[in-house]
Amino acid sequence: MKIGVLCIGDELLKGAVINTNLGYMGSKLLQEGIYPAMALEVPDRSEDMVNALKILMKETDFVLVSGGLGPTSDDLTKPAVAEFLGRKLYRNSEAVKAITDRWASMRRGSDLPLHFLSQADIPEGAVLIPNHYGTAPGIYLELGEKDPFPGKYIVMMPGPPSELDPMFDHQVMPLVKKALDSKLYSFLFHIAGVGESRVEERMQRIIASLPALSVAYCAAPEFVKLFITSECEKTIENASQMIRKEFEKELLSDKAKTVAEEIILLLKEKNCTLSLAESCTGGLISQLITNVPGASEVYEGGIVSYANKVKENLLKVKSSTLMEHGAVSSECAGEMLEGLKKAFGTSCGISVTGIAGPGGGTEEKPVGLVYIGVYCKENLHVGKYLFRGSRDQIRARSAAVGLNILRCMLKGYDVKHAGSIFLCPRS
Repeated sequence: MKIGVLCIGDELLKGAVINTNLGYMGSKLLQEGIYPAMALEVPDRSEDMVNALKILMKETDFVLVSGGLGPTSDDLTKPAVAEFLGRKLYRNSEAVKAITDRWASMRRGSDLPLHFLSQADIPEGAVLIPNHYGTAPGIYLELGEKDPFPGKYIVMMPGPPSELDPMFDHQVMPLVKKALDSKLYSFLFHIAGVGESRVEERMQRIIASLPALSVAYCAAPEFVKLFITSECEKTIENASQMIRKEFEKELLSDKAKTVAEEIILLLKEKNCTLSLAESCTGGLISQLITNVPGASEVYEGGIVSYANKVKENLLKVKSSTLMEHGAVSSECAGEMLEGLKKAFGTSCGISVTGIAGPGGGTEEKPVGLVYIGVYCKENLHVGKYLFRGSRDQIRARSAAVGLNILRCMLKGYDVKHAGSIFLCPRS
């Protein structure tokens, strides 16, 4: 079965809003081993929506539509779908009650604007998908013999991510899975400290030995997501065993979805604590750590030492070190670690200092040059890295490598390969 995605809204085409709905649905589908075959973005015009539906219904079997279900005059998705199918819209009493009740609970007695009830209009023969986070219900259509493209499916969802995301997860994905031609088995692995091309290279032997296996990769700063899919459950079991053996030191545990989450689990397990000294990352590592529920049990705090005087006053970096070697140096990163340990007394710590750009680089110290220091009890590492990309990418990669080095230390692994894909030449 092929999946098509239709995202509706002038704001998407104008660049006023980033189309996070497409990214969200695509990533969730991929986790189930389902790959969208086509996606289109169209403005809030009925003619464009109908034309897009014709294309998608011809090329795919299950079309996911986001946006255009609200009460305003530019919310034309339902009339366009009704026109495409040759069905009439009618006012659904169940939807009217849900909209009225939600308005009453949110507005505390103020009158419901009559135009809001247009959200209760749905095509004949459609099934309502309750919206627990907004007023516009979702709509599910299974096309019959009298419809164009019989045997295919259309699902309409509200555009706001706060409404679409939970609806897609809990109500739409079960519909997609039910419509699949065959049952798919899948698993998602997170591989840290290895580039996407290297992961793909190391997977070739596994893929060659399991022809029924489908593999997909998705690179992020902190890891590569490795998706495996097959119609054969035994193939997934065999592939999982081989992958766990091949990437033993790089794999995150099944309990963790991020490197930071795994670090929190390891710190708790080993009765360790953590503090941070950040310069160019500006608190990003602290943010990643504190995004994890329960981080307060092991994370003591951090110092964002952006200015040299803060490095000197709070982290006790020597002025002579800054004068002789500069803030972006292994010497500075090392002294930041020493000051961090004295200030917080934690079992583990990370220091980061570098040039995130876009300016400030020199031939000797180019943009992207970052020194990362990590200590874990008695073990200490300071590495020199060269990150490419934008300011945000350099900061994200710096944070990812620092966290992965600590992960390796906590697991007792050699840290020399934790960020080796970003090591400076001759470092």
